[in-house]
Amino acid sequence: MNNINIFFKTYFLTVGLFFCFSVLAHAQIGKITGRVISAESGNPLEGVNAGLSGTTMGTATNKEGLFTIDHIPEGRYTIIISSIGYKQEERKITIESGDILSLDIRLKKTISALDEVIVTGLSESEELELTAKAVDAVELADTKFKTTDLGDVMAQTKGVNVRRSGGLGSSSRFSLNGLTDDQIRFFLDGVPLEFSGYSFGISNVPVNLIKRVEIYKGVVPIRFGTDALGGAVNLVAPKEHKGIHGSVSYQTGSFGTNRAAANINYLNKDTGFFFNGSGFYDYAKNDYKIDVEIPDQSGKLEDATVKRFHDSYTGYGTNLKLGVQDKSWTNKFSVKAYIADYDKDIQHNNVMSVPYGEVTSGKKSYGIAIHYDKVINRNLSLKLKNGYSYDIRSFADTSRYIYNWHGEPVRDSNGNIRERGTPGELGKAADQVFWDRNYYNRLNINYQLDTQHEIHLSSAPTYVRRTGNERWQEEFETVDPLNDVRTVFNWVNGIEHSWSSADGKIENDFFIKGYMQNIKAEEQTNGAPINRNRSFRTIGFGNNIRYTFNKQWLVKASYEWATRLPKTEELFGNGSLVRPNLSLEPEKSHNANLAFNYRTPDTESLTWNIKLNGFLRSTDRLIVLLSDRDVYRYQNVFSAVSTGIEVSGSIKTRNNRFQLKGNTTWQSFRNQSTKGQFGRFKGDRIPNRPYFFANLMAQYKIPQPFTESDRIKLFLSNRYVHEFYRGWESVGLKRFKDTIPSQFTQNLGATYDFPIESATASFTAEVQNITNADTYDFFGIQKPGRAFYLKITTQF
Repeated sequence: MNNINIFFKTYFLTVGLFFCFSVLAHAQIGKITGRVISAESGNPLEGVNAGLSGTTMGTATNKEGLFTIDHIPEGRYTIIISSIGYKQEERKITIESGDILSLDIRLKKTISALDEVIVTGLSESEELELTAKAVDAVELADTKFKTTDLGDVMAQTKGVNVRRSGGLGSSSRFSLNGLTDDQIRFFLDGVPLEFSGYSFGISNVPVNLIKRVEIYKGVVPIRFGTDALGGAVNLVAPKEHKGIHGSVSYQTGSFGTNRAAANINYLNKDTGFFFNGSGFYDYAKNDYKIDVEIPDQSGKLEDATVKRFHDSYTGYGTNLKLGVQDKSWTNKFSVKAYIADYDKDIQHNNVMSVPYGEVTSGKKSYGIAIHYDKVINRNLSLKLKNGYSYDIRSFADTSRYIYNWHGEPVRDSNGNIRERGTPGELGKAADQVFWDRNYYNRLNINYQLDTQHEIHLSSAPTYVRRTGNERWQEEFETVDPLNDVRTVFNWVNGIEHSWSSADGKIENDFFIKGYMQNIKAEEQTNGAPINRNRSFRTIGFGNNIRYTFNKQWLVKASYEWATRLPKTEELFGNGSLVRPNLSLEPEKSHNANLAFNYRTPDTESLTWNIKLNGFLRSTDRLIVLLSDRDVYRYQNVFSAVSTGIEVSGSIKTRNNRFQLKGNTTWQSFRNQSTKGQFGRFKGDRIPNRPYFFANLMAQYKIPQPFTESDRIKLFLSNRYVHEFYRGWESVGLKRFKDTIPSQFTQNLGATYDFPIESATASFTAEVQNITNADTYDFFGIQKPGRAFYLKITTQF
């Protein structure tokens, strides 16, 4: 209860401060009006973006080329006027209380008569990568037309590997510079992904609903208010624009795959009212063929090829966001509600040696989120994000039969279905449900000391309350340990000082983070329950620095002494095979990066860039799931060091018709433990993790193949993963030292898009794994072979 009180006191205090500052700031505002015309024709330009750099204040011109930005606090600003096909215009302005500035802007075209639109300047992703932060940003403008999913998109980024236990909807392992799973944190617009309606995995988030992916490597900005051992991934959703905009897509293809996604945005610039609605539906049978061993009548194992028979996946979700912007009391305020559901059949164990015929899992999520942004004055701005989610997780394994790889219940010699003595295909019957109630708060305060110094503050309390029920045990009236109420309260705070030199060549960010975790729970014993309450506090710190030699060259380095707090599942187990471990300690890591970037001038007809990053992750007290006879438990077991180098590059013509991108990653993630059960494996690579992989992607655009407004895009992607050990390298037994073979796959596709009045339609056909190569993951689990997909997308 004390944790709840602390949380809500913090919440109401921060909200109260926001509105107090808002009232004080009402009188210190000004206004900008302007008109944008074409420098060549003198005609007004509609839809041109006008915004104040470093703020959320901005708008777009109307049919007369006019725009207005009001409620601007006193101060000095840079107004940026930009539009596709025109050179960007920037002007320095000063706003004083009550001022109304009037601007006339003339934009020059950058369109060649023979080429497609040529855009000068940097995209948002490129600007982010040029900061001191250790980040890679991936734009999804072209990707949303393809049939690939978000997991495959991120796997094409250097340093990233996304592995799966099957097809669509299967569990996935996201690896970043060697660190995996919960050691990486995931967000949607700065909000933890599990509180955003996509709590069943980042790989299954529809690409059509995301604008950009930001991958922070090892060093995580304090604005996310999170603990993380190896980095963070932030998904950025499209922003609202004037009028009604949106998209609808539908995809179908091999293995019974059907995916649909839709979103709609509306913004009224006069009133500031906006709404955003989106939804998705996924279904897949995942009945692709796999190679297995099946016993013959004498019990001898023989090789066989069969279809997966119990691996279907269904997922759907919807959310609605309402809000207002550009008001005297707020720059942006919104309320969002969402519902999501996920159901998955489980086909086999984690090494694909035993098939299951009735084991299932699922999750339902309901949530609400409130966001509030306010620029108090030219120096001070505030952002508040808070919300609540209610999650229901389920797991069922109550079958009285065991199944073979043909999907048949095992029969005896007389042909009769044989009942098992004990229900449960995994060995022990279970019909579990968990209820998680989650509360979160993200407060960010930015204060501009002067043109070169800025202070950032963040505070992020999170509270989780879990209880559950083993419905199978209710039949036998036994004690149910899942009924216990268990809570976790995490609070991560941070302060950062940002400095940039007067000429802008040097940028430095130094930050300190504070971590707190309070756990309340009971542990079931043979006697009376024992209270296992525990508290933990620690600090961390880090620094990012960047030096720009010129517009072509820059170097940057980053470091963080990082902490990851144990998660709910690791602390409390699942009440069945995974037992609780309330004595888990946080994982710690020294993370460092050294990066070099080079890009050719924009004036070249063929532009290219190359990025090189070397990294170090020295980790301690890593949390691993270990077995103890018939049960499992998460434990702090070993230390490890991951070192490596990643290189990426791209070449494109200035008219963007042809583009070639590639990257490669080599990493050495080795056990450094000298004691305990892993001490004898000191120096070995951590097993079951790829250490060398590469990607190569090419795209070519054919403008106006049939009409003056249509276009064809041809694309090809290649991926190589070098062989790696399933088990420890130094173990002599072949069955534990088997390697996952090297894998090389290719995807080929084409997109045809054309306008329909004010909308754009596209058709995409794609072949994945063209050569039908055998591909494996997770201790040798086989992934889908050759697959064919079609996708239709409409944007308006």
